[in-house]
Amino acid sequence: MPGDLYLLAGRYRLIERLGQGGAGTVWRAIDETLDRQVAVKQVRVPEGLTSREHAEFADQAIHEARSAGRLRDPAIVLVHDVVLEGGQPWIIMDLVTGRSLDKVIKAQGPLPPGFVAAVGLRVLSALEVAHAHGILHQDVKPANILLDADGSAMLTDFGIAAPMSGQGSRFGGAGSPGYMAPERLNEEPSGPASDLWSLGASLYTAVEGRGPFERELPAAVAAAVLLHEPPFPARAGRDLGRLLMAMLAKDPAVRPSAAQVRQALSGLSRGAAASHGDRRAARPRRWMLPLVLAAVAALGGGGWYAATALGGLGQETGRFAKAPDPCALLTSAQAAQLTKGTPERTLTRPGECQWLVRRETGAAHRLVVRAWAELPTADLGGPQVAERRFGSERSTRAAAEGASGSDNAGGVRDVAGLGETAIVQNRFRFAMNSTESGTSDSTLLFRTSNLLGEVIWRREDVKADADVADEDTAVAAARLVAAALAKAE
Repeated sequence: MPGDLYLLAGRYRLIERLGQGGAGTVWRAIDETLDRQVAVKQVRVPEGLTSREHAEFADQAIHEARSAGRLRDPAIVLVHDVVLEGGQPWIIMDLVTGRSLDKVIKAQGPLPPGFVAAVGLRVLSALEVAHAHGILHQDVKPANILLDADGSAMLTDFGIAAPMSGQGSRFGGAGSPGYMAPERLNEEPSGPASDLWSLGASLYTAVEGRGPFERELPAAVAAAVLLHEPPFPARAGRDLGRLLMAMLAKDPAVRPSAAQVRQALSGLSRGAAASHGDRRAARPRRWMLPLVLAAVAALGGGGWYAATALGGLGQETGRFAKAPDPCALLTSAQAAQLTKGTPERTLTRPGECQWLVRRETGAAHRLVVRAWAELPTADLGGPQVAERRFGSERSTRAAAEGASGSDNAGGVRDVAGLGETAIVQNRFRFAMNSTESGTSDSTLLFRTSNLLGEVIWRREDVKADADVADEDTAVAAARLVAAALAKAE
């Protein structure tokens, strides 16, 4: 564990520990480059991983952080940077003032139904944005809902967020008893309906002052979620109560959709604002006194979003209204020539395609292509947003240069003639208990207009003194991808 005043990536000075949970430890820090306070999450690496699994976990965590960092909504806390140091990911986020909903409930007791509906609308907005990008939050609960001094809500801690693939992470899941949907407890495929179930349980707790499946022991809570119906929330009123009971249905297929939840909450929130607005405005909100909390957002770069708002009316979109299918950016013949084999093509997650070549030794070589389009904001056009994102990625990757344990990252270098700008970085990780062989990566990132593309060429079980980077393969693949993008415009 880093001690006080630890300097991360030569830039972020850790000042104090703010909290610790199953997903990691959160620190208050100073960004010495920009002279401002930030929150830094030290992602917990599961125990017992092999060196290969450790590297895959770190790559997965960083990718999920970058993916989630592309989410923009006033109810999502912003992420500035993601750094790999000491063999583990670190996520740099906004340091947000406010108080978590669970602490408000503990201090205040049950909250007014109209206010709870307004909180639900904000959290629903964050979830809808995440789901539209193929990301599940997986830990919606009162402790991860932050209330600002004006009563507005934000959803924090996407620390265990996962791609919407229908399957859990190979490194295991996490969550909180009483707020995990039945299908997740049963280790069945989860989807947007699972997050909405957790939102329903959180709003039930807010309006009733107690959880819908509250029991003394965690095992009893899990059993109640799977086997029992919660009591009808008496303090919620008829309409909100019926909505919450519908959201907590055991079968995901019969739960209301996000659009139906939004329609119901909007009506309840508007009605409460009309009838109670003056009384609420006159009442002092002692329970909303600012309390510094580290808000962990959907993991990924892009802290410069903090200076912008949604909308983008009148701003230039760029050449790409949406990112193209990454699996269509290389032909089978091109992939075979690049990998010197017969690769298996798979859409591994939204925005990412992989060509895998299995070797007789059991090792594998893989070529990964990623593409995403940045959208305009109220102040910046899509190309400007992409340019800033590219700059953030460059600085993050440059900070990882050097040796750390079994991981050795090279410097970031420019690549000419590829898109509007491009960089490449090579990395080698020794296999566990080996000083001779390991995994080599060559990663190339480029930008063209408002689109960013990334190509990763990874080879397993290669000698440390060999041509470990094989950078030419990554560069050649990126040029083919860029040419395909030019035709797709």
